[in-house]
Amino acid sequence: MATLPPVGSTELLERLSAYVPDQFISTLIPRRKGRGRRAEFSSPQLFRTLLLSVLTPVHSFNLLSRLLHENRAWRRFACLPRRQLVPGPRMLHEFRQKLSPAVFRAINAHLLRPLLTGLGTGKTVAIIDATDLPAATNAYKKTGPASFRPTGPRWVGAV
Repeated sequence: MATLPPVGSTELLERLSAYVPDQFISTLIPRRKGRGRRAEFSSPQLFRTLLLSVLTPVHSFNLLSRLLHENRAWRRFACLPRRQLVPGPRMLHEFRQKLSPAVFRAINAHLLRPLLTGLGTGKTVAIIDATDLPAATNAYKKTGPASFRPTGPRWVGAV
């Protein structure tokens, strides 16, 4: 079985770049039209830059913005043609706010559609999403001994 290249490597980014649906992302999150300043980056460019925070060892937008200037492979993956012009942390944070769970579900469905159509109609696939399961929080409550629990207006066992 072939293994994937190491995280953050140029080879991994080149292999994954073909699977990012740029045109679909452009239709989901169109550019803002109207008055005001023209957007410097398109939605696919910002989405790919957000993916870099997952695909590389850099996990903060501040550090990612600084290292984009130096790393040509990361800029090539994010389709950022100029070294001097990269999205800043504020721009990445504001774009991340536009990405609702519905947008991620639509991108996921778009990526899964070719895989599921190739399976045929013989089998059914079910995927459990952990976000829909209730949390078992009662097991982690800190409770003291029974003699120190309040039973009314005063504590039993307190001296």
